[in-house]
Amino acid sequence: MNPDELLEIALDLVAKGAALGVTLRLLGSLAVRAHNQGTSKLIDLLQRVPTHDIDFMGYSKEQVNTDRMFKNLGYEPDPSVAFSQEYGIQRLIYHDRAHGIMAEIFQDKLRMAHTLDFLGRLELDSPTISLVDLLLSKLQIQQITEKDIKDMIALLAEHWLGSGDREKVDINYLLKLTSDDWGLYYTVKNNLSVVREWVGRMEVLDTPVRLDVEAKLEDMINRVEAEPKSTRWKLRAKIGTRVRWYENVGDVHSNY
Repeated sequence: MNPDELLEIALDLVAKGAALGVTLRLLGSLAVRAHNQGTSKLIDLLQRVPTHDIDFMGYSKEQVNTDRMFKNLGYEPDPSVAFSQEYGIQRLIYHDRAHGIMAEIFQDKLRMAHTLDFLGRLELDSPTISLVDLLLSKLQIQQITEKDIKDMIALLAEHWLGSGDREKVDINYLLKLTSDDWGLYYTVKNNLSVVREWVGRMEVLDTPVRLDVEAKLEDMINRVEAEPKSTRWKLRAKIGTRVRWYENVGDVHSNY
C-alpha cells in the first residue's frame, strides 16, 4: 500500500474516533509522515516506507468505546491481546483482513525498554502524539534500528527545538524526564550519539540538512548532559550499568 494511502486511513480512524469519544493519536513512522506532509518528504528520500501497521496511543478509560468503534468498522480484534492486562500493559490490536492492515493501540503508557506515560498528554497534539513524545518513543529504544534512526532524522530535519508550538520539539519536557531517570538518560544520550554518527555519513542528505540536524543533535546531547539532575538520578547513576537500566521488550511482551 502507498504510504500516503495508509496515512489517509490512519487519519480517518483518528477523526472517526474523535466523533465517538475515542482519543487516538498516531505514533511511529506514520506520525513522522503526518508532520512532514507538504514539506520536503525527506522520509521518502531516506527510503523509510511504513508497513501495513498503524500504531496509536489511546486511553484505557475509553477501551469499551475503542473496541466498539473498531468492530463496527469491520476490524477483527486480535484474541491474543484483546483486553489483556498482562505485565501491566494495556494494548489492543485489530485487523482489517481485507486490506492487510493491523491497528495497534497502546493505552495510557508506552512500555518498551523504558516506560513513557501518556496520561494527559494526548491532548497536546492531534492527529499525532506530540513531537517530543514521538522523538522520545524512538530514543527510548535500547536496540535502535535503521528505521528508527531515519524517522528521527526526518523529524529533526524539519522541526526546531523549542516549546509553545506543536511543530517544535519540546526539549524542556525531554530534559525533565532525562534529568530524573538515569536509565532513560543513558539510553537517550547514547541514541542521540548514534543518530549523529549516521547523519554524518549519509550521502543522501544535502549538506545544509546534514549540518542542521547535526547541530540539533549536538545541542540536545549537550543540554541533556548539562541539565541539573535529581537526587533519584544521582543515586541510580552510582550503580551505572552494573545493573540493567532498561526492560527487555521480549520479556515485557512475552504473552502477546
